[in-house]
Amino acid sequence: MSHRPKILITNDDGIFAPGIYALWEAMSEIGDLTVVAPDSEKSAVGHAITLTDPIRVQEMNGKNGYSGFAVKGTPADCVKLACRALMKDPPDIVVSGINSGANIGNDIIYSGTVSAATEGTFLGIPSLAISLTSIKGGDMSAAQETSKQVVRKVLKHGLPSGILLNVNIPHIPQNQIKGTRLTRQGNLVFKDKFEKREDPRGKYYYWMSGEHSEDKEEGTDGFAIKNGYISITPIHHQLTENSFLETLKTWNF
Repeated sequence: MSHRPKILITNDDGIFAPGIYALWEAMSEIGDLTVVAPDSEKSAVGHAITLTDPIRVQEMNGKNGYSGFAVKGTPADCVKLACRALMKDPPDIVVSGINSGANIGNDIIYSGTVSAATEGTFLGIPSLAISLTSIKGGDMSAAQETSKQVVRKVLKHGLPSGILLNVNIPHIPQNQIKGTRLTRQGNLVFKDKFEKREDPRGKYYYWMSGEHSEDKEEGTDGFAIKNGYISITPIHHQLTENSFLETLKTWNF
């Protein structure tokens, strides 16, 4: 690619999150950037889109030249709006992140970060999602370097139609990362707990918490992260289970 590529940056943690600023810094070395992201945190909204409310957009400017569009909507809204209305030409690549917290195993289905990248694939644009396992931010240098490496590879080689790369980086010092593993989506799940509480007016509500199960199966995204490796998983959202489709045909509906 001879020209500087057009890179659309988005996330689900909000346009003012440390992770998207770190991603913007990293991508500045590679291409011309457009930032379009939610105006507030939209974690775990999945692939929701806004249909019954106006999608309001406000231009914003931050430190060191960081600028973009803050959208009152979901991550998928942001990618749709960027590609169909805000950008003069479609981007060459969509990069979603750097998310605060891993997006692995069954959590992928809930992830706004992954859904933003998925929306890019729906629009025919090579896309990837970048996540750091820390939920409290911290040093993002390893995630920045990984982002640059993967984006350059995707720009060089492209991606098959409908496929995105889901990239997760363990939150450990960069010199302790053991390498990169090409992985499959694991079976890690979030074990929900609901704590019943009472508000000052005597009304009850529930606060969800819990913890992740441990993925002990080698070759999965969760196993790689647990053992100090960067995980790169090619994923898609063609959900048909073809093997059972053949069985279903025998039911004679």
